[in-house]
Amino acid sequence: MSSLIDRVRQANAPAPADDSVLFRLATTVAVLTGVVAAESVGELSALVAGAAGAAVVAGMVFSYLVRRRPWQWLKAGLALAVIVVFAIFVNQIFGAAGSGQLSSIEVPLAGLFTWVQVIHAFDVPARRDLLFSLAAGGALITIAGAQASSGTFVAYVGVWLAATLIGLSCSWHSMVGERRLAPPVVLASSLLVVLAVALGLLVVLPQPRAVQGLTLPSSLTSYLPINGDGLVSGSGAHPTAPARETKPGGRIGVGGYLGFGGPLDTAVRGALGDTVVMRVRAERPGYFLGMTYDTWSGQSWTQSRHDRGLTKLTGGSPFDIPGAGNGAYTTDIQTFYVEQPLPNLLFGTSQPAQVYFPSRTLVVGNDGSLRATVAITPGTVYTVVSEDDEETPAELAREPRSIPAAERALPEVHDALQLPHPYPRVEALARSIVRRAHARSTVAIVEALEHWIGRHTRYSTAIPPLAPGQDAVDEFLFGNRQGYCEQISTALAVMLRTLGIPAREAVGYVPGPFDPLSGLYAIEARDAHAWVQVYFPDAGWQSFDPTADVPLAPANPGTVLLHDLWHHLAKLPWTPIGSAGAVGAVGYASVELERRRRRRPPTWAGRTAWRLERLGRRAGVPREPTETAAEYGARLATSARAPSAAILAELLEERCYGPAPPTAGPLSHGDAELAERAFAELRRSARRRRRAAGSPAQASSSIASS
Repeated sequence: MSSLIDRVRQANAPAPADDSVLFRLATTVAVLTGVVAAESVGELSALVAGAAGAAVVAGMVFSYLVRRRPWQWLKAGLALAVIVVFAIFVNQIFGAAGSGQLSSIEVPLAGLFTWVQVIHAFDVPARRDLLFSLAAGGALITIAGAQASSGTFVAYVGVWLAATLIGLSCSWHSMVGERRLAPPVVLASSLLVVLAVALGLLVVLPQPRAVQGLTLPSSLTSYLPINGDGLVSGSGAHPTAPARETKPGGRIGVGGYLGFGGPLDTAVRGALGDTVVMRVRAERPGYFLGMTYDTWSGQSWTQSRHDRGLTKLTGGSPFDIPGAGNGAYTTDIQTFYVEQPLPNLLFGTSQPAQVYFPSRTLVVGNDGSLRATVAITPGTVYTVVSEDDEETPAELAREPRSIPAAERALPEVHDALQLPHPYPRVEALARSIVRRAHARSTVAIVEALEHWIGRHTRYSTAIPPLAPGQDAVDEFLFGNRQGYCEQISTALAVMLRTLGIPAREAVGYVPGPFDPLSGLYAIEARDAHAWVQVYFPDAGWQSFDPTADVPLAPANPGTVLLHDLWHHLAKLPWTPIGSAGAVGAVGYASVELERRRRRRPPTWAGRTAWRLERLGRRAGVPREPTETAAEYGARLATSARAPSAAILAELLEERCYGPAPPTAGPLSHGDAELAERAFAELRRSARRRRRAAGSPAQASSSIASS
């Protein structure tokens, strides 16, 4: 029992103060990086992060000044502060668990680690205290990384990793009694090894999958109610203003001429940039549907029943969508991280079954579109769980060609067959394409029309304006045959309608570039898209698109990372780089050889003495500054068990200080043999020393003997 108490007392005994300014500076940088990283993902407010950062710096300076005489009464106050902070954390956790928002635990956890770091910064006198701060900084980076939605977060990891490696190097040299830092080559090599291991794990490990059994992410940065349940808003000057029609020559916002609320006018010309609108974590990427249009006027698409057939869901998150869950479908979980103001449409793939959105109400359109009753502002997070009901062409080929009369009478199907006027040329072209392709089923007809459009038209956003009263489909198919997604998809929908196949226009986004570091798709403004939905009697509405290339499987982070790395490496000018590298290598080798030549003693006696001292250090017998060559040789003979070293040292002393001047080489063949014999004995002594250090039993015996 007394032994256990002694061990506890020994473990809690005050450690010696650490005087390394670099160690403390590296630790401070690592902690501050974790705080800034947590603020960048919204887990800490800017005010809290700024105050915590300033307090950490002040605490580190204070701890350094009083490291040798810490204030005991301050320790008691800091311990009480830690208890208070932890009590607040526990209260927040119970509150989050009671509300069912398990994802909200990360925010109080980031706050807990931040304030513990602030408190701990005022009592960091020793090496072990600094190491604790390094570890806590790493915990903050980890917590922030769980909410990171961009690959740029790797910059925070890089800064923290560099500061941590420097801190660990300082800790090691402080522990072994040396006061110098590890060489830059060692630090750089360690960093490269860590990055190589991380890259290897990223390539090998599969993409993480969401678990539907837990409450999925959803949050709002602002609560701006929208007047008029079900109305699409957000495309005007204010996020709660009703959506307005985009005019030719007017301002093109996010979504631009793709509508998202107002009529989809194919006469409008605009260009979308590469601004990131939102980031999406999706198990299976697809068409992220916003809404559909069923009424075609010859230039614009509108919704015939946009103000009727809306279903208002209440009760709060998660919302169960009516009509879902009636089949054996595979669920697809998508989490959207909004970065730009958007219409109040909630995007999602295929058939939405469940929506996690932090509001009391949600509106479902008659076309299955999801509409929030609050504005969608930057920072909004929501999750949609969809049922993957997209069928394969082989499955759709078994669908009946004709649609029963009862289904044709349904408003959504009936409206998807209407045309503003006859299209005799369009119908003749469509029938000739189908006849030449020998298409019998509905899916075969759709694919035949898609292939013809792909071969005979050209995708371009630089198309001439549409004249007043001019039909967009006639101009596209029989005029310039140039257009972008609206013209192409509209032409396909009208061709299908002339053949009696229900089709409607769908708008939304397609997956953008995949970020292998964050595992998210970056949806840019130019990823806004329009495609066609075709009705099948048994399968319902199915998506077809002759324009975009939507991936059929989730991206593998490792594959994408290697592909991107290879793509960037292939674009580098390797010939100039290789030439410059070769010239640099030759120049460095020449300079290094010249430096070594100049450092090497000019005489045989000097070179031999230099080599003797170097091997003596390896054998554990370094030369003392006041020691003569003969005295050093005598000590080597006994301590390193190298008798020849004593004879060689006496010979060197005679050659250096005798009456004859030193020569460039040995005076006799025997001198050279004597030197090589002494060197061999010292190398054997160095090997024995390394083996003894590697064996615990031998190391203990050598320590006991010393």
